Amino acid sequence: MTNEPTAPTLANLHEQLATLALWIDGVGGYLVSLSHRITLGKAIADAKVDVPLIADVSRHHATIQRDPEGYFLEAIRKVQVNGSAINKTLLRSGDRITLGGSCQLQFWQPVPVSTSARLDLVSGHRFAQPVQAVLLMADTLVIGPSPQSHVQVADMTQPLILYRGKSGLAARWAGNVQIGEKTYQGRGPLDPGETLTTEQISLALERVQ
Repeated sequence: MTNEPTAPTLANLHEQLATLALWIDGVGGYLVSLSHRITLGKAIADAKVDVPLIADVSRHHATIQRDPEGYFLEAIRKVQVNGSAINKTLLRSGDRITLGGSCQLQFWQPVPVSTSARLDLVSGHRFAQPVQAVLLMADTLVIGPSPQSHVQVADMTQPLILYRGKSGLAARWAGNVQIGEKTYQGRGPLDPGETLTTEQISLALERVQ
């Protein structure tokens, strides 16, 4: 048993992948973006966007960028926020984003102490991947029973924290946590391709091709 995470450096992680898929047993799937900048656009074969949407939007419709002031939405094509047309704006938690005529997403920052955010599709359209939401990961992601979580899991009694450690992504839990074939006390590294299990939750992290 060990408490020392060993994982690729964050620099290497960012070079190899910008988006991961997080699968939580009994809850669903989520895209996790590690980048400070994501692009949104139409899900077609040759469109190179971070968040492909099955909707009537352009190949590259908008960009969201995180900086020290917050998250800025920049329109490449027609975009509205809360019904008003924008070119570039600072997003606030609860803002409703409309891409094109009808594709709507809601932007949330549910955890006051975290700068990470969440994007939900609220218009009946779909992400290209079979996921429920996009998690824009800054330093931490909170999975737990409270509404102030990036992913709420009602059956849990305490939160699981995913965070950026010194050498890569890691998980923190008040108790034993099994990651891959190893058991850790309190915290351990969570590399893409591995599964994590506690007495209350099981999840897997995968690379998105």
